[in-house]
Amino acid sequence: MFSNFKKTLFLKKDLAILGNYIKSIVSDMDGLPGKAIAGTLLAGGKRIRPALFLICARNKKYNIDFLLPAAAGIEMLHTASLIHDDIIDNSVLRRGRKTIHNIYDKDTARYAGDYLFTYAFYLLNGYSNHLICKEMSNASQSLVMGEFDQLKTKSLIEQSEKVYLAKINEKTSSLFKLSCVLGGILSGSEEDDVDKMRQFGNLLGMAFQINDDLIDININKPADKIGKPVGNDIRQGNITLPIIYALRDKKINSEIRNLLGKKDFSEDDADRVLKLINGSEVVEMVRQKVFHYLAEAKRTASLVNGSSRRNGLMEVCDYLMGAIERN
Repeated sequence: MFSNFKKTLFLKKDLAILGNYIKSIVSDMDGLPGKAIAGTLLAGGKRIRPALFLICARNKKYNIDFLLPAAAGIEMLHTASLIHDDIIDNSVLRRGRKTIHNIYDKDTARYAGDYLFTYAFYLLNGYSNHLICKEMSNASQSLVMGEFDQLKTKSLIEQSEKVYLAKINEKTSSLFKLSCVLGGILSGSEEDDVDKMRQFGNLLGMAFQINDDLIDININKPADKIGKPVGNDIRQGNITLPIIYALRDKKINSEIRNLLGKKDFSEDDADRVLKLINGSEVVEMVRQKVFHYLAEAKRTASLVNGSSRRNGLMEVCDYLMGAIERN
């Protein structure tokens, strides 16, 4: 989604530099850790989190070499969480490639994720800034708690929107907030401005995850286009906002509830749920929720000091809005 956006800013050059920096780190990793990690980490993905970090770090003294360890650490922390996610969900694809546990095994994948977590902390610790370490620790804790909450509510059909939003606030928004906050800290921003960046990251993270859940149920998007199987959340028992809204829809809620409640939930059942949702008003309702968070994120971005940062963050919102409208 962000591949075109990255070409419109200074980000194109700096994210290319970041990619080479990460590649050099991986090439220096000994043996199996490097081999196992390389496929997922070097596949690139959207790199939206380090992009947000670099935007928030923009100031008159902007120095990409100084910022590279933090940008790489953020991407590694995110990738580590994806590796662990794939183990839990037994996912086959990630970023259009086979997942690590499918290439090797679950133990190797688990250790690869752990290795990336620790390496991310190693890189961030190099700044000798207690605020950075504190923010990194808080974000990691929120991320893990979000995973616990998802595990706790897995296959729990009767789930409120409030519970869902609290879960993604921890699981997804935590790293968006971290990316923006670290950029603010390393650019020497005032505390009030860093708080605005934190709020922006939170709102954008919420929009991003809800949109990701929307992409997951889009039967018009083939798996090779989104990098993972369509309907993966439904098959794994993860109750997302499209499902929550579908269970409120009087036209389809009864059939969907019966299908999701089956002990022998099959591929045909999953396909039927997807078809029902895509033929309902649910898709538009979820889209409007994404737009709501993006509008709030853009409003918050407009309050951030520094025109390059402010404009960069607002462009992210505009691009996301446009991308959703085109889908």
